[in-house]
Amino acid sequence: MNSTQRIHFLDFSRSVAILMMLQGHFISMTLDSYPFFMDQVRQTGSSGSIAFSIWGFFRGLTAPLFFTISGTVFTFLLHKEWQKNLVPFFKLNRVHKGLKRAASLLLIGYLLQINLKYIPYYFRGHFNPHFLGFHILQCIGFGLMLLLVVTFLISSLKKYSWLIYLLISVAIFSITPLIRLHVGFFPEWAPQIIQNMIKGPETGFSIFPWIGYIFLGAGFGHYITIFGTGTAFRNIYRFLFLIASSFYFIGWVLTFIYSDNYVDFHYRYFWAFDRTLFISLMLMCFTYISQFERWRHPYFMAVGQETFTIYIVHAIILYGAITGFSLRSFLENKLSAAEAILGATLFLAFFIVLVQLLEPIRQFFRNLRSILKAHGNS
Repeated sequence: MNSTQRIHFLDFSRSVAILMMLQGHFISMTLDSYPFFMDQVRQTGSSGSIAFSIWGFFRGLTAPLFFTISGTVFTFLLHKEWQKNLVPFFKLNRVHKGLKRAASLLLIGYLLQINLKYIPYYFRGHFNPHFLGFHILQCIGFGLMLLLVVTFLISSLKKYSWLIYLLISVAIFSITPLIRLHVGFFPEWAPQIIQNMIKGPETGFSIFPWIGYIFLGAGFGHYITIFGTGTAFRNIYRFLFLIASSFYFIGWVLTFIYSDNYVDFHYRYFWAFDRTLFISLMLMCFTYISQFERWRHPYFMAVGQETFTIYIVHAIILYGAITGFSLRSFLENKLSAAEAILGATLFLAFFIVLVQLLEPIRQFFRNLRSILKAHGNS
């Protein structure tokens, strides 16, 4: 796998992940029967609908895939630069970019939880605890910072970083049941903003198990910088197959150690290991498909390069982040299945078109800034 093929594979995977997220969020928010199906799942373990169950299965893979790809891309670019530039770790350009990206994810993640409609209530002392919630952007940002720290600490073992990343992923997944089984919020002594990172009243995506997927992706990302050269697609497939089988096996071994109620306990607390199996299989498919140019339409591939922007815009439009005005106000659980599918299709089309307009928009503002700067100097 040469450098160009690697970039194709990474962009292809990111495009799939963000498009899966967009349709999943739109349909779950607008489908009129969504609450009914979810109640069925909670009460009986099955939605009673084959179509909904298949859709729900793949929707359940969206976040793990998104986290895994984030770790893969970040680590691949970091180690790729490190191979070319034998300089101290903190002098790497990619480290500086990584710290900025992680900080921006944390900052924007919290800013998106501000609702301008309620500003007057804030001034009256009515604080909304939702602002302290720990959701996907904060979790990825914190995970990338932790990944940088770990990479620095194991720099003397750089060749084996991929293995250490995977072991950390296993450790995080293994500890998760201990956190989930803890009665009440955790840590009990910590302020709410810290509790939300692990187990708190406003926890969306907790460190356990979600950051485990970032380290899973980091292991894969580092592996392809070392072994994914030339015609080494076979190495990639073997590696992903090894991850899939190993994590699945470890998950069940730990289940037998933790509990006598094997099946229920496994799917309740060790689902992260199972999803690693399916994520690995999906990445195998993406690696293969992305080799063929006919599957790499420029519009589709461009989506994978703008995931951060897409997420922010979708949060504003769909959920009313910051503004408080959204499609949710008009469409929540009000569309039939056919209408929700059509709406999701149009929603995806909107973002595909938006991505094509982003560079011209950015160029316009760059030109405007240059004109204003030149005018100010004259």
